[in-house]
Amino acid sequence: MTTLAFDDLGLHRVQAETLPDNGRSQRVLARNGFVRYGLAPQYLKIAGRWQDFEMYQLLSPHE
Repeated sequence: MTTLAFDDLGLHRVQAETLPDNGRSQRVLARNGFVRYGLAPQYLKIAGRWQDFEMYQLLSPHE
């Protein structure tokens, strides 16, 4: 994925969000170099209620 994002498409960063209690997804992101950079309060409405999300990013190694 990072080759496509950073080399082929020339992106500066890739971002992902998870629910705060989704430890499995957070571990997958951490294993792949993503870094948590914030919390987005009431980011998405899921199952009828607005929920917070933790925000992660992976920056291009070429910058």
